[in-house]
Amino acid sequence: MELNGNGLRGPLDEMDLKILKLLSEDAKMSFGDIGERVHLTAPAVHARVKKMEKAGIIKNYTVNIDFEKVGLPVTAFVRIQTGKIKCSDAGKLVDKFSEIVECHAVAGEDDLILKTRTATPLELQNLLDKMRTEGISEKSNSIFVLQSHFERSRL
Repeated sequence: MELNGNGLRGPLDEMDLKILKLLSEDAKMSFGDIGERVHLTAPAVHARVKKMEKAGIIKNYTVNIDFEKVGLPVTAFVRIQTGKIKCSDAGKLVDKFSEIVECHAVAGEDDLILKTRTATPLELQNLLDKMRTEGISEKSNSIFVLQSHFERSRL
């Protein structure tokens, strides 16, 4: 990726990054409020946001959920060895499981690292059984989260 005229990587300038930071902190912030903070008009902010959406820089807008309050208090990271199935294929196959909230291909002994959210440890076991039965995983190792101090999904 080449540096743009402002010394940043990619098609973003410093103003775009300021806008992204504000949106990552509050996706519901109005273009007018953003404009006041970055010293642009609301239409100028809107145009920049639309350009970033079209370029795929902004993929979607989301909310931060308290998973305990919605009945999914068990968070675990699962290390997966896929065996004979290609890692990229396994990554696509696990997308159908709603319990899996993140999937990362990794180098080393394991092929994938999954972040899961379930109501109980037994639900995680059922998920692992399904993945093994469907040939997605040959071996897995689960690490249960005892307490989360923070999670970031912003710049």
